[in-house]
Amino acid sequence: MKEKILKTALKHFAKSGYENTSMKEIAEDLGITKPALYYHYKSKNDLYNEIFKHHFQILKFQKQSTNKENIIHYIKTMSKFFHQNPDIAKLFAKELSCEGEHLQEETLKIMSRTIKFLQESLPNDINPFFIQTLIISAFTTFQNTLNLRKKVSKLIQKSPDFNIDDEITMTILSYIKAKS
Repeated sequence: MKEKILKTALKHFAKSGYENTSMKEIAEDLGITKPALYYHYKSKNDLYNEIFKHHFQILKFQKQSTNKENIIHYIKTMSKFFHQNPDIAKLFAKELSCEGEHLQEETLKIMSRTIKFLQESLPNDINPFFIQTLIISAFTTFQNTLNLRKKVSKLIQKSPDFNIDDEITMTILSYIKAKS
């Protein structure tokens, strides 16, 4: 039941954001009572954070032979993560726009594993927050603008298709090389 709750809640939060999603709506969509939902999650904030913890806990990085390979692996892993979880890309973008105000410390600890892996893979003079910002922003924006790009492409008669993995990898590696 918890998996179904998380999936349903994710759809609601991704569409409407934290403030505009109610536990009543989630319960109704699940076909259960609000008290039954509160039996599983004591608050809306706990449910919201569990969504992030659930998804970011399954996100795994494996050390590669070189730092360059680690960076490429990081980019591909994050790309796959957001591609396979488009609602997480939407929700994460919403949460970033309000500076993580709804995220609990435990959730942030789980999510911070991503930047720790990146930090260990970058030269000391490269700020991992800058690199992660480029990567996360690129992937969440890419995922969240698919339909918009298709509409605009018809107006300008240019294909909206490009390989985001290749483009962001080339950008990040070129930046690191230029800074070294």
